[in-house]
Amino acid sequence: MLRRKPTAIAITSEDVAKLEDLRLRKHREETQAHAHESVKSTLNHTAIDPNDELKPLPGDKARIVRSREERIGICRRN
Repeated sequence: MLRRKPTAIAITSEDVAKLEDLRLRKHREETQAHAHESVKSTLNHTAIDPNDELKPLPGDKARIVRSREERIGICRRN
């Protein structure tokens, strides 16, 4: 098998500048996304219903439907 010389890669200052610009742009986008999420979550926190804790969960409806006798354990069984 023949060997060849390794390919020489030359990095110019323009390449470095493009890479730095790309990293800076990505950092700005991430910062803006985090800021947007922060504002969005802040808005969601201000719209909390104070009576929400008193509302039954979806799974609790099955328990609410039971009669008084079923709740205290004196059911008629045939």
